[in-house]
Amino acid sequence: MKQEKYFREKGKKRSRKKTGIFYLLHPENLQKQIDSYGYSFSMGKYLLFLLTMLAAATGCGILFSLRWYFIVWILLVCAGNLPFLILDGYKQMYEHKRFLDVSDYMEQILYSFRTEQKIISALKDTWSLFETGQMHTAIGQAINYIEQGAYQWDLYGEALEFIELEYPANRLPAIHEYLRMVESNGGSCGPAIDLLLQDKAVWADNVLLLQEDKKAARIKVIFSLVVTMVLAIVFHSVYRSMPERYSIVEHPVTQVVTVLYLLSNILIFRKANKEIAGSWILQEDKEEETKLSGYYQMVMEFDEKAERRKSFALGGIFFAAGIVIWIMGHSIGALGAVGIGAILMNQHKMGYRLAYDKVVKEINRVFPAWLMEMALLMQGNNVQVSIEKTIEHAPAILKEELQNLSDNLKRKPDAIDPYLNFLKMFQLSSVQSSMKMLYAISESGSGDAQSQIQILVQRNSKMLDKSEKLSNEKSLAGISSIFYLPQITVSFQTMINMVVFMMVFLKQLQL
Repeated sequence: MKQEKYFREKGKKRSRKKTGIFYLLHPENLQKQIDSYGYSFSMGKYLLFLLTMLAAATGCGILFSLRWYFIVWILLVCAGNLPFLILDGYKQMYEHKRFLDVSDYMEQILYSFRTEQKIISALKDTWSLFETGQMHTAIGQAINYIEQGAYQWDLYGEALEFIELEYPANRLPAIHEYLRMVESNGGSCGPAIDLLLQDKAVWADNVLLLQEDKKAARIKVIFSLVVTMVLAIVFHSVYRSMPERYSIVEHPVTQVVTVLYLLSNILIFRKANKEIAGSWILQEDKEEETKLSGYYQMVMEFDEKAERRKSFALGGIFFAAGIVIWIMGHSIGALGAVGIGAILMNQHKMGYRLAYDKVVKEINRVFPAWLMEMALLMQGNNVQVSIEKTIEHAPAILKEELQNLSDNLKRKPDAIDPYLNFLKMFQLSSVQSSMKMLYAISESGSGDAQSQIQILVQRNSKMLDKSEKLSNEKSLAGISSIFYLPQITVSFQTMINMVVFMMVFLKQLQL
């Protein structure tokens, strides 16, 4: 199939973009990588960046009185990190452009589809807005696939997948699914498209806000690096001004710890740059989803009695050790053992509470998006069928509950209990209220369904905005924590230097 060949080629292209540790050290490879992002980069620029960084690194080495071979190590690390720093800068611009492309695409295809309610017409109308670039190519592939007419299971689904593969934005599949549904079933689509446009606007505004926050956090990291560097230089100048017999600037330990401090600053700066060079449109972390699913299972399968016995067994060991240590006359050690024992005896409660809070926060983050998908599907399906259709692409933390809900509705299609039991353990008022509304819609019949769906959507609008802000907080956590690293590294360097100074000072007193 033509589509399968395209996907294989895209997979190969993406695998080539994955660079190893040494791949980018060759300037030509760096240039190729930047070219793949659609930008030009000359060797002249590279040499200018390289000489500037090496000059700055040499100046820092001299400023901290490092021996020449330590300065060489710093120069090598700087040269090794420079290609990644340059690439991250271009990748940030590339991701910004991809976000603008997919944002414009989502908006235009919705407006175009509302006019004729034909996917092929909407795609051609949208395609004319993108004269060149990846979006132009992806839409062109989708149009060609539809006009060719050969498909495996779903013509429009397979065609639109060309765009979804190139731009994995979490709002895009929902838009495409709705377009396909209207194409198949017909009917009025004005209110639903207004809903999708509103949701897209909330998503786009929050993505832009997140990137602004990331840039602000990066500036804070740079400020922290500069301030701590100035502090380190001040301390070094104090040590250098001391009499030669008390000076530690030439001491091997001081030299090594200073090198480690400077190298750590380079890596911190690179980490901060990498954080803002991530994808703007793909923000879901599969490893994090797996971890949260584990927390969910822990909460659902928690056996308090069994966990309490384990905690008491662990805590009892330390309590017994504390008694033995007390008898031996070490009261401080005994107190410490008893304290650890007390913590271990309650560790099952602390672990459960931590997992429970993480699960609740994740549900609050992903539930509004699921409810939005439900509102769209209910434009052409009943509630039970809509729930069934959301399971495949639902957030991992909701899959099991949605499957249980679907199974229970098959057994009791007219009962309210399946709706009320959905995430019942977590007692979330917003979830319970929404599920009651879904039950009311399922029982009302076609007459009142649309008006009730609109009420559901209005209630969900604020939840969606709050959900996006929770996602932003989650994405910001990484770069925000980097702000404190320079303070930790300079504190470590200062502490080691003070220990070395005390050792040298005491040694001189003994002479």
